[in-house]
Amino acid sequence: MRRFIAILAVLLLMGLPAGALAQAPAEGTINGQVINGTEGGGSVGGVEISLITYINGQLSDTRTAVSDSEGKFQFDSINMEHTYLVSARYMDVDYYYPVAFEPGETTAYVEVGVCDTTASDEKIRVGLTRKIVNIEEESLLVTEVYWLVNDGDRTYVGTDGVLLFQLPQGAYCFEAPEELMIDYRLLDDNRVTHLVSFPPGERQLFYSYRLARTDSNELGIALVINYPTDVLELMVEGEGVEVAVSRLAPAEPVVTDTGERYIYFQGQNLSRNEVINVRLSNLSGGGGFPLFILWIVIATAVACIAVYMIRRIRKVDIDG
Repeated sequence: MRRFIAILAVLLLMGLPAGALAQAPAEGTINGQVINGTEGGGSVGGVEISLITYINGQLSDTRTAVSDSEGKFQFDSINMEHTYLVSARYMDVDYYYPVAFEPGETTAYVEVGVCDTTASDEKIRVGLTRKIVNIEEESLLVTEVYWLVNDGDRTYVGTDGVLLFQLPQGAYCFEAPEELMIDYRLLDDNRVTHLVSFPPGERQLFYSYRLARTDSNELGIALVINYPTDVLELMVEGEGVEVAVSRLAPAEPVVTDTGERYIYFQGQNLSRNEVINVRLSNLSGGGGFPLFILWIVIATAVACIAVYMIRRIRKVDIDG
């Protein structure tokens, strides 16, 4: 009898698919709550919530739910081995938050912050911007790096795009990192807009464009202040180039780790629509500038801006 039972068990196992013998993946629950960060803002009930699943870094599946009157939501039967992103669409703006299970836990909680929207940019300012000018044989390459701040409690959505930037007259060949070019749109009158809505907090942007050189080896550039700016830094690279600038004060030259020397100017508390006039002379002294070195300079500029802003925030916290 025992022999018969053993044989029967083997036959049953042979008839099962291989996956049936494997241990089922642990399942958990993701719950959370939508929180409106705008004082006196709208209801967070009935907000569409999406749970986006990634398997080995690839988009796999999306599930949806709707928040209750208190903004709460829940997703059950979650494979804890995968990676998840929670998205909430509120007032036509998408907010994304990663969610992960802690070791030994089967429930993960995520707070989804949203805000009411506004078309007014009165709360938008620039904490620090750095404009880098490189002299090349046939053109000038200008790179602008921004640390922007939304001081309000509403997400800025703009009207004609979101953030607007005025490029100098004659600017051409606008470029941004390849994966981010889709976020920009060129408008008329040498303007460019960044299309992504801007919630309260901070944002870093950078882009570049070119200006044609003249036969006289002199060039004037009018740089428009797009938003109230706490600190503006201008760096001009080019051996022997002479620079005259309005509104900014000269400072000690900057030398990069690769040996490039930049003439350096700085200004503070600049008003919106103010114009910084830059006059470059003796451009024949300029030369080519290897692209890989430029990206090193940009990376350094972004890092320096981050350090500056962190220190500024800490100082405000201490003073407050």
